[in-house]
Amino acid sequence: MVRLFAAVDPDPASRAAAARAARDAALRLDGGGAPRMRWVAPSRLHVTLRFLGEVAEADAAAVRGVFRTPFETAAFAAAVSGPGCFPASGPPRVVWLGIGEGREGLAAVRTELDRRLAAAGHPPEARPFSAHLTLGRMPGRPAARRRDVVRALSDVRLDAPRWVVDRVVLYESRQTGGGARYVALESTPLGPASRRRLA
Repeated sequence: MVRLFAAVDPDPASRAAAARAARDAALRLDGGGAPRMRWVAPSRLHVTLRFLGEVAEADAAAVRGVFRTPFETAAFAAAVSGPGCFPASGPPRVVWLGIGEGREGLAAVRTELDRRLAAAGHPPEARPFSAHLTLGRMPGRPAARRRDVVRALSDVRLDAPRWVVDRVVLYESRQTGGGARYVALESTPLGPASRRRLA
């Protein structure tokens, strides 16, 4: 069995901006007496398009085949926006940065990916797609009050540049003694974009 997910990676400048926002959030949350978050390493920040979970080796070959043809969806510009938390109500479990510019493009890529994966035996997920970069997770049972987390996140500074989303990556998540390690199995380009779309 292999653990698979498909994602879009931010470019180095956007990744660095997200990492700075995560450090700012950590200072405000961890330093404020809230239970400590488990923060995502900057090198592992990504926008998940589909989490496939544990997939049999034979089935994984079919999934990899989905990524052997370039996507029809054209490349587009994206940028991260302000922070938030999941779930929508109750104690927060996940802290994230949303995607402002590029939300529609990511939704289009997700729709095309769902169509391809359905043909390989993986029907679309029931829950709606929400494009975001996960910054941290609350381990165990969340105890922080939602209003305290939301207040802390509202003061997080974010200076995020735009980046060009021009490919989708199929990753395998491998568990190691130091946590999960992401290994790129396929990297599939999006279609060409007009200059206006990327301006």
